[in-house]
Amino acid sequence: MENFEHSEAEFVLDKRITCTVCDKVFVTKVLKTGKARRLTPDKDLRPRHEYIDTLKYSVCACPNCGYAALHSTFPRLSSRQIEDIKQHISTHFLPQAPTREATYTYDEAIELHERALECCEAKHAKGSESAYLKLLISWLLREQIAQLKQMPDSDLRTQALTTKVEKMKTYYTEACEGLEQAMMNENFPIMGLNQTTLEYILAYMNYKLGKKDRAAKFIGSVLQNRAATRNLKDMTLELKDTIIQEMKAAKK
Repeated sequence: MENFEHSEAEFVLDKRITCTVCDKVFVTKVLKTGKARRLTPDKDLRPRHEYIDTLKYSVCACPNCGYAALHSTFPRLSSRQIEDIKQHISTHFLPQAPTREATYTYDEAIELHERALECCEAKHAKGSESAYLKLLISWLLREQIAQLKQMPDSDLRTQALTTKVEKMKTYYTEACEGLEQAMMNENFPIMGLNQTTLEYILAYMNYKLGKKDRAAKFIGSVLQNRAATRNLKDMTLELKDTIIQEMKAAKK
């Protein structure tokens, strides 16, 4: 029997929706419900799916007025926010022709997420929404960087890697800071994350950013919380052991 090669397009469909800002109907790309099979996530819980990077399709963007947001927040605008988007985004946005491609490239996905981030500022969204978008962008860049590393060596590849690595670090740092602020100022769930899950993510992010003292604070919170799942506590203990081993090695 021949092996069937799956394509990303199998997991995506075009959906017609009405823009909350300009009331025009446009087509956006969405994931087919339950189609993509989950794989083991990254250590900071970046989701992974078989045959597709679902993060590329997190944002909905109107090609007519420029309004963009996460699918979950796209319809939820106050009348004041609609006016803010029109004033700060739509007035200088050039309408775009819809893409004819079945899927998004990473460059396209990152551009849409960055547009959503610009709209966050324009509509004075909660800090958590902005921080979460920055986290998604850093995760998209991480995958793009991994793909670049598989390409043949060249000056162009080296330059692209340097630029994207710096950009990823900036977004990751700002996302971490923003999510910590959201924990202090907003009620859970925050962007769909419960307290222990967000604390674990922040523990790992702080660890990767070299802030081991901050990571230890969040590690302690997760381990002391009875609501944390066994799997989450196991991952937290693994992170704790990694930090202890690295600290011991640094003292030698």
